[in-house]
Amino acid sequence: MLANHWCASVDATIQLRTGCNPLEKHGPQAVLVHADAWAPMEAVADPHDIRQVVDYEVIFLAIRKLEQNGHCECLESSILEVMDAIFGMPIVTSAFVSMHKPHVYNGQGRPAISLSMTREQWEKSQR
Repeated sequence: MLANHWCASVDATIQLRTGCNPLEKHGPQAVLVHADAWAPMEAVADPHDIRQVVDYEVIFLAIRKLEQNGHCECLESSILEVMDAIFGMPIVTSAFVSMHKPHVYNGQGRPAISLSMTREQWEKSQR
């Protein structure tokens, strides 16, 4: 957690088709998604306008859009798509996205992956 930063968080459960594992070839599966986006407090002109802080609807819609992707995707590329949406908001300086599958491996394990990036790291990855 960053001091003196606004944090917009979104938690969602989506149906995502992933093709990284033979157990997952049967169709979409539930994936739990958590995303945080941080923006410095002093960068906000009007803290009473949540859209100036961080518009969490942008994050939510990016997560929901993943369900519309008909081809097999992996969690890693899905996380990167959400990161792109988060850093599309100029005020955001850092972000964290995690995804995990609650129902894989017959309840014996819950695969999860997460990524934490600063804006500078994200910009370097775009080159």
